[in-house]
Amino acid sequence: MNHDKLLGNSISRLTGRGTGFIFAGVIIGGGLSWPLMKMTLGNMSPQVFLIWRLVFATISAFVLVKMTRQFRVPGREVWFPIISVACLQMGAFLWLITVGVTMVPAGRAALLAYTSPIWMIPLAVLWLDEKLDRSVIASLVFGVAGLAFLFLPSTHILSNTQALAGNGLLLLAAVVWAFQIALLRRYPSGWSTLQLLPWQLLVATLGLSSLTIAFSDVSLFQGLDIRSLLVTTYVGIVSTTFVFWGMLHIARTMPAISSTISFLGIPVVGLLSSVLLLSERLDVGLVVGFVLIAVAVFIQSKSSRL
Repeated sequence: MNHDKLLGNSISRLTGRGTGFIFAGVIIGGGLSWPLMKMTLGNMSPQVFLIWRLVFATISAFVLVKMTRQFRVPGREVWFPIISVACLQMGAFLWLITVGVTMVPAGRAALLAYTSPIWMIPLAVLWLDEKLDRSVIASLVFGVAGLAFLFLPSTHILSNTQALAGNGLLLLAAVVWAFQIALLRRYPSGWSTLQLLPWQLLVATLGLSSLTIAFSDVSLFQGLDIRSLLVTTYVGIVSTTFVFWGMLHIARTMPAISSTISFLGIPVVGLLSSVLLLSERLDVGLVVGFVLIAVAVFIQSKSSRL
């Protein structure tokens, strides 16, 4: 049975207006998480923040698969996608962006984390045997140009060790995300992405909690107050589980190009909400860099390589 198709059928009963609400929720819910993370991480260590985010995400993911009748107990045949995503996307990617956002303005962090389509290009050509045609080259040129604008001399990033490290962590996160996508394409699973999600989150939660307890003297309750609890609940349930499910729904109900480009609304909301909530500066290099990266993603999605 094609479980991805079953999932699509189970949510196809939603109206067009319902899809619109989901779309808005994904863009706003995912974008707002960046300034909220920035505010909370001032009083909470990144690993403790991430553990609580994963705890709430795991609980809500299990509730979601039960509600959509997608719950399955995993066998040995799906341990690879469960463990790889738990380690790379749920573990490494989320840890890198959580640490990175403490060193970089939240809006900029959101944009850098969403450059993964650019890094998919060399992976798709070298590892997935996709052809290097004109659209791929054009996308790569626009993407690299966009990244170059983000590191203009006027930003003073190259002379600031902490800012340079933070930007590096966020770019590495995007590379990890792209690698994980390529890995799953090369070794597909018979399960739907939603069916795998709660188990991936559970493994990531248990793994990160165990490492923190074993190798860190930081308490799992360090910095946990009402505000941080509300934020971790939000980013766990909304920005992780709901956004993941919503992106899956949108990808199945909207044209591929429209859905791919629309996901760039998340860093846009991240940029704008950071300006409004944190008074971050929106400079020309950041705006031009985003536009060029958006063009690169558009070219890639139009050629059906994302």
